[in-house]
Formats: sequence, structure tokens, C-alpha cells
Amino acid sequence: MGLISGILMGMIFGVSLMAGWLQMMKYRSGKRIGKAVDIKTLSTLNRDDLRKICGDNYPEWISFPVFEQAKWLNKQLSKLWPFVAEAASAVLKESVEPLLEDYRPTAVNSLKFAKLSLGTVAPKIEGIRVQSLKKGQVTMDIDLRWGGDPNIVLEVDTPVGNIPIQLKDLQVFTVVRVIFHLAEEMPCISALLVALLSEPKPRIDYTLKAVGGSLTGLPGISDMIDDTVESIVTDTLQWPHRIVVPMGGTAVDASEFELKPEGRLTVTVVRANDLKNLEMIGKSDPYVVVHVRPRFKVKTKTIDNNLNPVWNETFELIAEDRETQVLTVEVFDKDIGQDQRLGIAKVRLSELEPEKPKEVNLRLLASLDTLKVKDKKDRGTCTIKLLYHLFSKEEQLVALEEEKRILEARKEMKEAGVIESTTDAVDASASGSSTATGGSGIMGSVGRELSKAGKFMGRTITGHSKRIE
Repeated sequence: MGLISGILMGMIFGVSLMAGWLQMMKYRSGKRIGKAVDIKTLSTLNRDDLRKICGDNYPEWISFPVFEQAKWLNKQLSKLWPFVAEAASAVLKESVEPLLEDYRPTAVNSLKFAKLSLGTVAPKIEGIRVQSLKKGQVTMDIDLRWGGDPNIVLEVDTPVGNIPIQLKDLQVFTVVRVIFHLAEEMPCISALLVALLSEPKPRIDYTLKAVGGSLTGLPGISDMIDDTVESIVTDTLQWPHRIVVPMGGTAVDASEFELKPEGRLTVTVVRANDLKNLEMIGKSDPYVVVHVRPRFKVKTKTIDNNLNPVWNETFELIAEDRETQVLTVEVFDKDIGQDQRLGIAKVRLSELEPEKPKEVNLRLLASLDTLKVKDKKDRGTCTIKLLYHLFSKEEQLVALEEEKRILEARKEMKEAGVIESTTDAVDASASGSSTATGGSGIMGSVGRELSKAGKFMGRTITGHSKRIE
């Protein structure tokens, strides 16, 4: 009896074991098939799809295998970082402080570094790719992430006294483009060009804290610093803008590598339709701001109490790289105090064919970062006409001189209190140089210089302006 029961129990156990094994294999097979389906689906996603799923912090090599990992380089960078950080801190202080002065609002007497140290945590290189190998140069893109511990204190001199503000919790996510210009003699590199790629857009996150106090008692200071940082990055560090570093040992004309005007963009702001009304009583008072570079913003006249305004104003803006730059169009509601943005849109200059006029009907958005937009309501449209003209060599030189003249004129306007920052949009309502409006410009040399420069950089670059937040 015991033998029979033992045989039966063994058979039952064996059958159960086989059934369990078959079920496990079936489950694993189903998981493999599911993963294969998921991988096939992921392989069809582009950069924007992956960003929506994973956020902005995923390494470039995940979605674009042309980026090679560089673990060995991170190890060496960690060892060298104390020396690199010390040298980089000195270079940043020398090069960035003049920019802080150029971009600071008039409400601030001075803006400079009280302390600047890049800390002990080295940046992490997530991936590297060789973008191109042209004769005489090597272009390299570096996917860089940095959650550092720098000690950065800004000294903000205001009419109420000096305010030290510390920058904390710094995080940087960007792709750095480095171009090596080669030479036959040692050190084999004549110049180095460094810039941040515009796609993916550089992210610099941080928090601000008043040393020994709170920023809540200083309204506008935090926004002012945020605007200054964003303008400096967009206008000086983001491709096609670049930093040119001549290398020792080989004589080189660095001006050959600096950014130069490539073409002229003629923008006619025609009209807007069905704008969002932000007024409790009456209707919004809209005007439009257009720019390719934040430092050269120009704006239309304001049309009162109208959600379907017509401007028909024409501006001429400089572009340095049609393949990467965009035209930004913003519609604002003029208000007492701070003007409110009704909508924003952009047009890639690469979509324009030189010498061919194009009319575009732009759908206005609450923000260009659609992932962070909470207000999904329709904000209307803005119609513009565009014409891109590619410069000849002679026109390029003339445009470069006009651009320098405009920068000097804007500095004079800032010193005179006409604008609060060199990045403010300049009002067209009092301009005599617009193709669509009349009137008298600013008296004095500033107005005269801007009228001359307006031929290339914006035909309405004169008049009084408010700060646009």
C-alpha cells in the first residue's frame, strides 16, 4: 500500500512540476513578446516623444546612439576638477561680469559677483559624438549634466543698498558644441569655438536666497536675475553664438571665427485675430514684440481696446544662422504696471526660402514649453509676412557695423533711462523710422544713431519703452 501511494504521490508531484514549468515558460515567453513590442514601439519615437515620456533629463545616447558614453573621461575629469574649477572660475568672473553689467535693468545700480567658486562636484559627460569632420576642423557635441555645489554670490546694488544673493541648487542640462580649428604646428589647434546647442534647449535650474534675509521683501529681484541669466545664455552662449578661444603657439585671426550677419529678415506684423481678453472692463490693448536675438527686440504701436487689431508695421532684423535661429513673436496687453503676455509663437528661419515672400498665420500659445502650459484655451492668431534676404560680402560688412552702432545706441538709451535693459523691446509708437508709422523720434544723438541703424536692425528702433517681463 505504501509503495502504491508513493508512486501516486511521485506521479502527482512530477505532473505538477511539469505543469508549473510549462506555465513559467509560457509566462516568460509572454514577457519577451511584450518587451519586443514595447521596444519596437519605442524605436519609432522621436526626440520630442521621448522627452514627453521621460522628461528633459534623459541622456542623449539613449535615444541617439551616435552619442558614445565616456565613463573613462568622467573619471579623469573628476580627478582634474579642482584645477579646472579654479581656472574656470577666474575665466567666468572676467567674462560674465561685463555681461551682467550690459544686461542689468536700470533699477539696479550694479550687478557683479561677490563670490564665485564652482565647487567640488565635477560635471558629468553623458555622451559624446563627432558631429562632422571637415577639412581643417573637428566638431564635437558633448551631452553635459551638472548638479554642482558652487558657491556663487551676486552683489546687487539697489537704491536701498547692497543685497547679497546666493545661487543654490544649481543644475545644468545642455549639449555643448566644441569646434577645433586645426593647425600644422604644435599644439595643432589654432582656435577653439564653444557654444550651447539650441536643440535640446539648455536648462539651467537654480534657487535664489538672500544672504541673511528673504527675497520676499525684494519684489522683482528674483525675476530680474532670471531674465538676465536667460538673456545672457540665449544671446551670447547659445548656438550660433559662440565663445572663441585662440590657442597659444599658432598665430590666428580670431575674428574669422566670430559670429557674423548672414542675412536680413523683413517682418511685417499684419494683424491678430480673436485675442484673449485679460481686462475686467473693456478689452485688451495689444502690441507685438518680434526678435531673432533677445538683445534686438522691437515692437509695434499699441492698439487700444481691440481683440482683432491691425498693425501693418514692418521691421528688418539681422540673422546670423538661418539653419538654427528662429523668429519669436509675442503679443502683449499693455497695462498699468506689468504688461501681460497674451500669446507667443515662433517661426524657424530654415522654413524660409531666400528672396521668396511668405505669409504665415501663427497660432498663439501661452508658452513655447507646451508641457508646462496649464491654460489650454485658444489664444487667437497673429498674421505676419516674411522675406529673407541673404547678404553679399559687402552687405555683411555694412550690417556688422550697423549692429555695433545699435548696441552702442541701446547702451546710451539705457544710461538715459529710456529703456531699463539693453534687451528691452523698443517702442515704435514714437518712431519716425518705421515704414508704417510716423511721428518724431527721441531728440539727441541716441535717436539719430538709432534711425541710421534702423535701416538694418529694425526700422522702428526709436521711442520710449517699458520693460517687458
